[in-house]
Amino acid sequence: MSSHGAVHELRCAVPADVEACLAVWVAACAARDGQAFEGVAERARPKFDAGVVWLVADAPVVDGPDGDGPRGVDGFVLATRPGSGLPGDPEDAPVIGLLATGPGAQARGLGRALLREATRRLGALGHRRVVLHALLDNVTAVGLYESEGWVAAGDPFEHSLLKRPTQRFDRLL
Repeated sequence: MSSHGAVHELRCAVPADVEACLAVWVAACAARDGQAFEGVAERARPKFDAGVVWLVADAPVVDGPDGDGPRGVDGFVLATRPGSGLPGDPEDAPVIGLLATGPGAQARGLGRALLREATRRLGALGHRRVVLHALLDNVTAVGLYESEGWVAAGDPFEHSLLKRPTQRFDRLL
């Protein structure tokens, strides 16, 4: 879980992290989609109010004479309470509603680390399963989820904002 040799630390998020997380989400979505789409941040913002597990990965400190350079959020994961997802989701399952790493922090294992820690914490809270929704053309994300034990469930459906095929994935904890 490194970025140029520096290790990311995962921590519980606080309300002051919302804007930084939204910025990471918008940047990651734009990188994934090849362009920015209007409404991405507005659609994501209310999910933070339903969070049960919310973790951020602070950018490693590498600047400054004492290692005290500016920090930012390189990635985050937000799991929302059961019933906060889509109508077909299992009623007892929390939803990994947002998982993103900034474009400069991608392909370094940070998303996997965030996903693993969120699922571990959800299990420790007594949840027996969790769901998420993924764009089927996001082959990197789908590959990550499947490699971590997530299984496609139900029929693909159209993403309400992006109008692209989307799939629910379930994981037993």
